[in-house]
This record gives sequence, C-alpha cells and structure tokens, in this order.
Amino acid sequence: MSFKRETLEDGAVRLSSERCSFTYQRPRPGVVFILIVGNDKGEFGTSPMDELREDIRRYAPVELFFEMDEDTGANLPVQEAWTEWFSTNRSALKSVSILTHSKYMHFTAEVVKLFSRTGELIRVYLDPEPFQEALQRAAPGAQKAQK
Repeated sequence: MSFKRETLEDGAVRLSSERCSFTYQRPRPGVVFILIVGNDKGEFGTSPMDELREDIRRYAPVELFFEMDEDTGANLPVQEAWTEWFSTNRSALKSVSILTHSKYMHFTAEVVKLFSRTGELIRVYLDPEPFQEALQRAAPGAQKAQK
C-alpha cells in the first residue's frame, strides 16, 4: 500500500495515492464530510474506514457526507469493504449521505446501500442541492473540501 496521510492547513486530513484521494473535514463534532476524487483500487486498505474510528468512538452516532467527483470509481473489493463497514457500524451512524456525479457510482452506492442492509440510513444523491441542504442542517455554515 503506497499512499500518504497529511493534515492540511485547515485541519482536514487527506489520504492520497497516485490515482485517488480522500479528504476528511469535520465541520463539527459528529459530522464528517469526505471528498473522494479518483479511482480507489484498494491501495488504501482499511485506512479510509480507520480514519473514522475516533469519530465513532467519541461522537456516535455520527453523520457522514461523502462526495465523489465525476471520475470516482472503486473496484469490487473496495465496494465490498465499505458494504461490510456500513453494516458493522450501522448502530454508530446517524445518517450517511452520498453525492455522486456519475450514474455508475450512483448505481454502485445504491448496491452498497442494499447489501449493507442499512435501510434508509444511507441516502444517495445525484442532485447536489438536497445533499448540500442535508449537510447544512447537520453543520450550519460547513464549507465543502476543495479538490
């Protein structure tokens, strides 16, 4: 696994490899915004999920907001790992909102939702407006991470 973990000037944490990055912002305790850019082929192992461990330990139930750019992708083992993580941690999650800009990743997120057996805990959006409204309800004034 070859990737870098860094803390940015604004306090956000970024995991990055040659082809993918995860940027974690915490606009308030118990709310995490995660921007995913690029294709995750498994090079991060469990690190993207591990990055949320302390949030869950301290603030459960937490609200997660994932935004994926139009080029985001994940191979099957990565999808299965997230499915298992959501299923295992569903009692520690208040809600999971996923905004995707591609129909492929929208379908992928819906499959993860189905197989994680989390019901309506996970909401998948193609339209950024209701996603942003949900983020603002959870953390008024939150600014999304930049690529």
